Amino acid sequence: MILVFLGPPYSGKGIQAELLSKQLKIPVFSMGLLIRRAYENKDAKIVKGYKQYALKGMHLPNKLKSHLLKKKLDENKGNFILDNYPATKEDLDEFLNYLSKHFLQVDKVFYINISISEMKKRIVDRQRKDDKFDIVLKRRHIQDKDRIPVLAYFNSKGLLKEINGEGSIEDVYERIVKVL
Repeated sequence: MILVFLGPPYSGKGIQAELLSKQLKIPVFSMGLLIRRAYENKDAKIVKGYKQYALKGMHLPNKLKSHLLKKKLDENKGNFILDNYPATKEDLDEFLNYLSKHFLQVDKVFYINISISEMKKRIVDRQRKDDKFDIVLKRRHIQDKDRIPVLAYFNSKGLLKEINGEGSIEDVYERIVKVL
């Protein structure tokens, strides 16, 4: 089973992906987490890209980050959850190419959506370098635009389900499980 969770910052996609991962007993791979770990481990490409793109609210180009995810996908062929990947048209093309080469397909894509006011409320609960509201808001606007072709593609394939991400973690999870 291959599931994808997409959504703006603070939508709870990571939490929901982890909950579903535990229930289905399949791993979840967060592109953001993979990037942050590589940054902490001083991966030269990631450090440069993180400063050049992530801290300005932009996605890292695929050429800088795809190697981080490819290894994980190779280890778990056909049974994983992706958190915030593919996030751009470039990511989507790379991902679809990977799936095609390995005769795999996505089963469902969840787009967890929250309002900007809800995002602002949630920002105080998380602390990271890029968690200044002006940067997060810029990141949301950039990423919302970047995500349009990804959402359009999955919607055209009948795989996309938008989930209201506001409310308790349990309420949002219940909405997701109902879809599955």
